[in-house]
Amino acid sequence: MRAVRLKIALLVVTLLTLALPAPVASAAGTSYYVNCAATSAGNGTQAAPWNTLSETNAHVFSAGDRLLFARGTTCAGQLKPSGSGTAAAPVTVDTYGSGARPVIAGGGTVYAAVHLYNVQYWEIRGLEVTNQGATAAERNGILVELADFGTGSHYVVDDVYVHDVNGGDTKNSNGIQFRVSGTTTPTHFDDVTVENSEIYHVDREGLTTSSSWGCRAIYACTSGPAWTANTHVVFRNNRIHDIGGDGVVLRIGADAVVEHNTAYDIWMRSAGNNAGIWTINSDRTVVQYNEVYRVRRPCCNDGMAFDSDGGNRGVIFQYNFSHDNEGGFVLFCGCASGWSTSGTIVRYNLSINDKSRILYAAGENAAQIYANTFYLPSGSTTKVIEDNGSSSTKATWTNNIIDNLGSGGYDQVANYVFRGNLYFGNHPATEPTDPYKSTADPLLVSPGSTAPDGYRLRSGSPALRAGLNVAGSAATDYFGSSVPVNCRPDIGFHQLSTFDDVACVGTNLVKNGGFESGTTNWSITASRGSVATDTVHSGTNSLKLGPSQASAEQVVAVEPDTTYVLSGWGRVSAYDTEIVIGAKAFGGTSEVRAPSFVNTTWRGGSATFTTGPGATTATVYCFTRTGTGSGYCDDVSLTKQSP
Repeated sequence: MRAVRLKIALLVVTLLTLALPAPVASAAGTSYYVNCAATSAGNGTQAAPWNTLSETNAHVFSAGDRLLFARGTTCAGQLKPSGSGTAAAPVTVDTYGSGARPVIAGGGTVYAAVHLYNVQYWEIRGLEVTNQGATAAERNGILVELADFGTGSHYVVDDVYVHDVNGGDTKNSNGIQFRVSGTTTPTHFDDVTVENSEIYHVDREGLTTSSSWGCRAIYACTSGPAWTANTHVVFRNNRIHDIGGDGVVLRIGADAVVEHNTAYDIWMRSAGNNAGIWTINSDRTVVQYNEVYRVRRPCCNDGMAFDSDGGNRGVIFQYNFSHDNEGGFVLFCGCASGWSTSGTIVRYNLSINDKSRILYAAGENAAQIYANTFYLPSGSTTKVIEDNGSSSTKATWTNNIIDNLGSGGYDQVANYVFRGNLYFGNHPATEPTDPYKSTADPLLVSPGSTAPDGYRLRSGSPALRAGLNVAGSAATDYFGSSVPVNCRPDIGFHQLSTFDDVACVGTNLVKNGGFESGTTNWSITASRGSVATDTVHSGTNSLKLGPSQASAEQVVAVEPDTTYVLSGWGRVSAYDTEIVIGAKAFGGTSEVRAPSFVNTTWRGGSATFTTGPGATTATVYCFTRTGTGSGYCDDVSLTKQSP
């Protein structure tokens, strides 16, 4: 009798299972549904959804699958799915139904409320994520992690809301982090996008990358996993606020883009140093179109909007709006012996009422700061430059408006080159010598206002057509207006003047400046120069100089008491190498140089000089100054400065 009852029971279970619809399949994969408000477990169909995260985590997802969470519901615990998609068919996490976002609530009982571990080709959209515990501890909202994986490709986090993550005061506690761990297999992320999302009230950091693969010999790291950069990382259009420590941090990356984000109320609870948006041990990060404000500075050194930190090469900060940050506008940080940052560009930004200092200088080899507008109101004590005492920062300041109505001055001006800046307001004793300076009222539209439009130039401004030419400059100003290449630009972050670049083209006095005729017309140091065809800025040839010290010189005919613009393009083959273009022996000032080229990709540089009263010639040169590698020059030009 017992056997009969057992057979009947098995038959009933079988019939019920057959009655439940299977997950919906499509050409690209299968859709699986989760509704944690459902009273009974299902098989992942919309009619019978899974009702716990453990059921979800037990499934292995594959190409084209969709994991859909019911709106208006909360799932407690950790979402840690397995399986990967493909380039043609990623796995997608999204929502279904109507109502509020579905919530993944870690409750402080899990290390990360959402944890993608050693998977790739995943996209997450529409979720709300929390991980609030009874006490603070190292924990995360969304953690995407690769450990000894190799290359992990294609990750999208779009339109998520991460909040209330009471992590510990460590940099492994985040709202959203892409983390590389492990030490045996070189590992990195490729193709990461986080966009249209909000991160609120998390500790310690908001939106970040990190990696254990960061050792570079040039920075005196002789052991450990070799630098393996995360690539094609984009953080875009996110709102990040009420963050315990740092807002956005990009670590160990190459060619990352951080743009159109708003970060405010940063460094609210952490005991360490923190900043708004910064990058470290990375190459060519571009930080642009961001607004950062109310970064606190309760202690310590930082508290600024932006930071080019140790180990960076060729970082660009452009088109950003910084205001009311207690630690200032930007930090350059070598910060340790042998841990330099180099080649940072800061251009077409606006800083209003930032505190402490505009630049906190703690180590940079070859920065360019040009075409920015800095406004310090009456009563401000903010310094324009504050040195950390190391005197280890070198930068060229060109075409900036420094509207300083306060009392702050400049540290270590001997370390810097100042060319063509407009200094208005108070003039502290430490204000630098600048051969092309202006001290007139820049005639801003509405100085003291809180919006960028108030810092546009007005008609009749002395800043109009008064700037110096900068080779390789950005193509547009803060507002998107075109910037001249040959004509003189306006000073500051706003280009108001119209121009005719064709009419401003001057005659290049340098012969064979593109090296298309080999080294003809150039004198080379001890046969340490040759024509290169494998890397050029334009044409088919460039000049290769090295190892250091190696130079190529040309004597050029000039006119007395005349202002000239020297420009050219350069790159290096190794990070310890530096090449410059310059001019000397022209009377008056003995020598000028464009900012050093220290990047492995081509960059432009310029220097403006005025010949002495009796000058008839000037010597133009390319010079590999330091390093074990080679420096390259191309498209060297000397023209009269346009009116």
